[in-house]
Amino acid sequence: MKRIKYIIPILIIILIPLNVSAKTLGQLKQEYETLEAQLKAKNDEIKQNEQDQANTKNKIQDTYDQISQAEQDIKAKNDEINRLNEDIKKKNEEIKNLMRFKQVSEGESIYLEYIFKAESITDFIYRVSVVDRLSEYNDSLIDEMNTMIEKNKKNIEELHKKEEELSKLQEELKSKLDVLKMEQANLSSEEDSLEKDIEASKKIIDFYIDSGCKESQDIATCANKQLPPGTRFWRPLNSGYMTSTWYSDILSGGSCRSHAGVDIAASTGTPVYAVAPGKVSYTGYSSDGYGNKVIVQHNINGQNYTTLYGHLDSITSYVGQIVDKDTMIGRVGNTGHSYGSHLHLNLCVGLNSCVSRWQTTDPGAYINFPENHTWYYDRTSYYSGYYSNPCGW
Repeated sequence: MKRIKYIIPILIIILIPLNVSAKTLGQLKQEYETLEAQLKAKNDEIKQNEQDQANTKNKIQDTYDQISQAEQDIKAKNDEINRLNEDIKKKNEEIKNLMRFKQVSEGESIYLEYIFKAESITDFIYRVSVVDRLSEYNDSLIDEMNTMIEKNKKNIEELHKKEEELSKLQEELKSKLDVLKMEQANLSSEEDSLEKDIEASKKIIDFYIDSGCKESQDIATCANKQLPPGTRFWRPLNSGYMTSTWYSDILSGGSCRSHAGVDIAASTGTPVYAVAPGKVSYTGYSSDGYGNKVIVQHNINGQNYTTLYGHLDSITSYVGQIVDKDTMIGRVGNTGHSYGSHLHLNLCVGLNSCVSRWQTTDPGAYINFPENHTWYYDRTSYYSGYYSNPCGW
């Protein structure tokens, strides 16, 4: 009885295949609707970004206008100061003339002569006060002008300060506009990616409907005799570090050796996903150096491809399984001829074993990878600068 107790669970584990990403046609349709909602939201973000850019450009133009007005005001204030200075010079000359009038010339006082010509005591008093009042008036006027000059100088300082603040605001707005433009580029890239995802999702749904799959059926079993169609490839890891591109291994001393695929460093156990919809054609440990590996066949835009995932720590898919881009087929490891935890990915045109370098083609020609020795952090963001062949072959 004890043997039976131990044998039964073992048999159950062996006989039931593990499908960690089973999906129904209904779930695929829900995912399609989610993508459409995300695309609508992304379109709304793009429109808002465009409006923000337009508002920022208007604010920049407004600061240009205010700076121009401040410059005109500064010029006007300077012109007024120059005019007042000229008036002060004139008034100073008038005072000097009055002072000369008061001076004694050749022993006789012209001032006294002017006073003594008075015809009455009233006229005399008047004549004495005239010169004094003229002098006092000019002094008062000069004081008033000096006050206005100081006021204008303060106004100019304030206008210069305002001009500096506007220039600073203008630079901030220009920086904001640059950020908005970068955001717009990212949003456009995300929009394009979503549109491609929706296109691929629609084709896959149509494929399963044409294959006779029902809403509640597991798509991995209802259409397992055919290759599901796809329109594009995705990166196989959610994040990773590019350590080697297609036949780009550079040895010590600068010599090169052939390399059949790309290497992506990641922690042991990191989920590995199919790069496109397809059907698993091989799983297991191989003696060709790849250790635990999975091979998947694809039909992308009517062309057949094969992808190989090597050095896996564990395999979570099975032969005959229908997979999509979100199906986890294994986990990153260090099995076979490997010197550190990473995923080795081969891509071949056609349906084959995809082992030999003479069968493979550059995965970077089909999958958007960043340049070598850099990180990426999702499966869809666009990168430029991938270079597969530093060896020059």
